[in-house]
Amino acid sequence: MRVTLADTLPAATPCDLLALPVSEPGTLGGDAAAVDKQLGGRLANAARADGFTGKRGRTLLLHTLDAPFRRTLLVGTGNGRDAEAVRRFAAVAARQAGGVQAGRLAIAVPAGEPAGAAGSPAERVRAAAEGAGLAGYRFDKYRTAEDKGPDDAVLLAQGDRKALEGAVGLAGIAVAATCRARDLVNEPANVITPAALADLARDIAKRDGLGCRVIELDEARKMGMGLFAAVAAGSDQPPKFIVLDYKPASGARDSRTVALCGKGITFDTGGYSIKTASGMATMKTDMAGAAAVLGAMGALKELAVPVRVLGIAVATENMISGRATRPGDIVRGLGGKTVEINNTDAEGRLVLGDAVAYAVREGVSEIIDLATLTGACVVALGDHTAGLMANDQPLADRLLAAATASGEQLWQLPMYEEYAEAMRGEFTDLKNSAGRAAGAERGASFIAAFAGTTPWAHLDIAGPAFAEDRKGPPYVALGGTGYGVRTLLRYLEAAGR
Repeated sequence: MRVTLADTLPAATPCDLLALPVSEPGTLGGDAAAVDKQLGGRLANAARADGFTGKRGRTLLLHTLDAPFRRTLLVGTGNGRDAEAVRRFAAVAARQAGGVQAGRLAIAVPAGEPAGAAGSPAERVRAAAEGAGLAGYRFDKYRTAEDKGPDDAVLLAQGDRKALEGAVGLAGIAVAATCRARDLVNEPANVITPAALADLARDIAKRDGLGCRVIELDEARKMGMGLFAAVAAGSDQPPKFIVLDYKPASGARDSRTVALCGKGITFDTGGYSIKTASGMATMKTDMAGAAAVLGAMGALKELAVPVRVLGIAVATENMISGRATRPGDIVRGLGGKTVEINNTDAEGRLVLGDAVAYAVREGVSEIIDLATLTGACVVALGDHTAGLMANDQPLADRLLAAATASGEQLWQLPMYEEYAEAMRGEFTDLKNSAGRAAGAERGASFIAAFAGTTPWAHLDIAGPAFAEDRKGPPYVALGGTGYGVRTLLRYLEAAGR
């Protein structure tokens, strides 16, 4: 769906569907009041008759064939006045437009009254463009042709045109990157293999002028990546340790290097600590962290990110065979630490241990890893919120601010010393599992051991990386969500400020 900007008044905008925001208690104001006046009070009468109160996500559709707009849609925004409320409003409008086969959608971006309550005009326009664009996503390459959503969405907003057009451009970059990550997660494991992720990385590097290094298994073993090799041992698919290197244009003021590390288990059986049939059903999605990293890396050049970014995607399957790692095996990681693998289904922290150690060896300034790591985080925070754990509070605070700006839900969990203590092995430096209690925090503490003193943050995205129902935000499609891409891009955009 193409998203553009216009400064025409809603009442004078030709379209198939005109979407207007209405806050609680449902009194029509602003653009909705102006359109209602043009329609002789029909909107207000219909709202009263239908009991429309402006509750968030509720809608009221009215045919208005005698106006420039063929249908008018009232969308409840509740009491929300921030950018996320605008994002959700635009997403609801885009979904409804698809449902009535409206080819051209017009969205009246709310003015943010009282002044400043919803951020700057550019921030509201960016949120609306993201909401509409993300809600228009479809993964339908394996299905016969179906009715699709609107072809065009025009955002109606007043303000500085250059700033607003820039906001639409930024939103378009973020939407495209998120949808690329969604596609990767939605593809089956017989298509998205480690080799396929490596090929994608090479394509990104060639297109955008990034450095690219793909470390094969034999080289990884020689380098000392025993944890990565142990997870890969049972698979016939060759694993790939993928490194993309983005460098900003000369003259960038910020000399930091940010490492993004993504767990890329392209299929996870659990190994000999095998999953149940139901637990294995969605395990093609266990590479969502790597998908987020690759999605973000493909947007850095367009965004002119001012810091160097090292994108590491650790791609392998976790399978069972005569070569597979056994519970109780002891291996040594790139950082030199020995690990007893007492649970082969706790494999994500193993590959990330080597990824984080690689980033430290490269001398990066800070590390952010993303992984569908633990069911414990889903139990703690639910399906729509990721957990954040970090060894550096300023880094955590910046990530929380970026997540708030993007609308992605992120909640910080503690990193007490007791969690790290629980991960110490009886005969080794570490063990990779210490039971169910505080599973998310203990898993993160294992990874933290490889970061040392380098500022590090871990995003456990096991809940929000994949949507099995439509109970989440309206711009989140079923299947892969691309969670984390927009937070990373917001974080990196702000890096030079």
